[in-house]
Amino acid sequence: MKTLSSYKPLLALLLIFCSWPLFSADFIQTNSGWLTSPMHKPVSVQAQMTGQVDPDAKTAELLLDINLEGDWKTYWRSPGEGGVAPTFMWQNESKNIKNINWFWPAPQRYPVLGVDTLGYKHQVHLPLSLELKDLNQPTLLKGRLTLASCTTICVLSDYDIELAFTTTDLVVDQTVAFNYAQAMGAVPILIDEEQINAGQESASITAITPYWNQTKQQLIVQVKNQFNWQQPDVFVDLQNPDLDGIFFSTPKVEVQGKTLNATFDVSSWAGEVNLTKTQIHTTVVDNNIVAELIAMSSDQPLATQSTTNNLLSMFLIALLGGVILNIMPCVLPVLGMKLSSILGAHGIQKSHIRKQFLASSLGILTSFWLLALFLLTLKLSGEALGWGIQFQNPYFIATMVAITALFAANMLGLFEIQLPSSMQTWLATKGDQSYLGHYLQGMFATLLATPCSAPFLGTAVAFALGASTIELFAIFSALGLGMALPWLLIALFPSIAQLLPKPGKWMGTVKLIFALMILATSLWLISLLSSFIGLTNVIVLTLILLVLLFVLIAKKHGKKTLLISLAALLIFGAIGLLISSLTAKHWATPLATDLQWQPLDTARLKQHVEAGKTVFVDVTADWCVTCKANKIGVILQDPIYSALQADNVILMKGDWTVRSDNVTDYLQSYGRYGVPFNIVYGPTTPLGIELSTILSSDAVLDALAQSQE
Repeated sequence: MKTLSSYKPLLALLLIFCSWPLFSADFIQTNSGWLTSPMHKPVSVQAQMTGQVDPDAKTAELLLDINLEGDWKTYWRSPGEGGVAPTFMWQNESKNIKNINWFWPAPQRYPVLGVDTLGYKHQVHLPLSLELKDLNQPTLLKGRLTLASCTTICVLSDYDIELAFTTTDLVVDQTVAFNYAQAMGAVPILIDEEQINAGQESASITAITPYWNQTKQQLIVQVKNQFNWQQPDVFVDLQNPDLDGIFFSTPKVEVQGKTLNATFDVSSWAGEVNLTKTQIHTTVVDNNIVAELIAMSSDQPLATQSTTNNLLSMFLIALLGGVILNIMPCVLPVLGMKLSSILGAHGIQKSHIRKQFLASSLGILTSFWLLALFLLTLKLSGEALGWGIQFQNPYFIATMVAITALFAANMLGLFEIQLPSSMQTWLATKGDQSYLGHYLQGMFATLLATPCSAPFLGTAVAFALGASTIELFAIFSALGLGMALPWLLIALFPSIAQLLPKPGKWMGTVKLIFALMILATSLWLISLLSSFIGLTNVIVLTLILLVLLFVLIAKKHGKKTLLISLAALLIFGAIGLLISSLTAKHWATPLATDLQWQPLDTARLKQHVEAGKTVFVDVTADWCVTCKANKIGVILQDPIYSALQADNVILMKGDWTVRSDNVTDYLQSYGRYGVPFNIVYGPTTPLGIELSTILSSDAVLDALAQSQE
């Protein structure tokens, strides 16, 4: 029988083993070996230390190898709607670990059962960095890796990983270190907005601008490169735990030279989301470019570039639109003053004619430049932008009422502005020929033109308001040049003015006609004030203006002329009404006004569409002449009127007569900066079918039909 002393060596060894700590500086395990789940053998993983340590950052490199057989795939940090990103739970039992940083190589796209997922196939190297508390202390990394892998089915597997080492005892494994360096080469370079703005950008990226479209639930990311794009792909994610459950579709990528625009449809389990002023991580992959760009999203629309919507084409459109403005009804009243200028050109030196029309042209250009400066100021201050927004200001309308009324009274000969004799002498010696008056006429015509400009200038103005400062002023300069072009032609060829009929008594009749047109403009402008001061006050103001006009006529031309004018006005009015009533059956179609409009509400709009309804949206303003034409000529006429009364059609109106941030945001979500704007939504067209600025019955009917197909 063995004595106790014979077991002393064994007991000593047992004592030493029992007193050994869980790990020690002498114990090194830097490779987990290949790990496979018995329930899922097509996937195996291995964790390996490279042996490389950064003493300044107190970090050690760890490479996670994943081997996927066949068509099995695993996922990126943002896997898409149908996957789960890899995770590693290490905190509880690990020692001397402060943090673990993952570095993610750029992913590939893999459709799974119609869902676009982001991840990796075959052999995957994921580089990790272990942040240590103390480089001189033993380190234990112990935790569980959870890995999702999918083909037509998905499997979630767990792998227990345990590594123990001290940094002083690590030996560099050249093969693992090479694989780690190669994996890091596939990790996008991290760039933020400050680096780009400071000119420190890498990978040739010069600008990154994410735009959030709340109405369409779309994220549009614009990236500019020093060189032309080749075959880019774009991935976005949020990396914010508070925003989990938000998914981005496969982007629609548009490339024009050095500018890339990627449009993502955004969805969420929680319903509608708002990503305004949210940090967006954009990963861009192209030939020789792998970069992760970090930027804050904005709700300011982007200046898109395409072959049909570039600066040159917009410049030409704006130029043509400016020319057409000269014959629009908003500008016609001012033609009386211009006509008087032309007719008065007989006997004047050609140099003076040239200067007069140059002054008028300069007035037009000045007005457009001032409008551009005003809109740029609003843009830089973050205020709402829009074409014609000056008519949302009652003070502007009141000023225009006063100016038009004074011009009308002046053309009627009710008063004349007499300058002091000394100033008249000075002007005569300078040969001024009322250049200031021509200049002001040009400015005045521009301000009146904006409500009539929508059919021709909507695209160009939308481009300008969403473009850079230089492009903004270029487009508005084209508008001014187009509108001033007829007067510039006369300035270049003054003999044109002398081909017109000579002045005579007939000029008094022409001046009277144009004076009445300007007076009608004044009354129209007064009617616009009803949205600000009420209808009763507008009626009182109109009566005061008319009484004042009659008093001035009586004072200037006598009571007899006033009575004759009133009698003639009543007689012609009565004759007009009689003729109209007798012939109404041949030309008049009564306008129905009983359409049931709801205020524009994007939340309710979406609810109606989800309920299977068609929604017709009309964004309009009382001061918009084109809006009135659409309403009278299309919306309130059959067959559109009857179609809009159908049970499954909901009508929504956005009133932009006065300032409305809600309506402005809605317009800008579609890249629009003015009215009219019409769009049709339906179960099959939830993003809407945008209609042209000038409506047609066929276009509206087609949109209504498509929304229910």
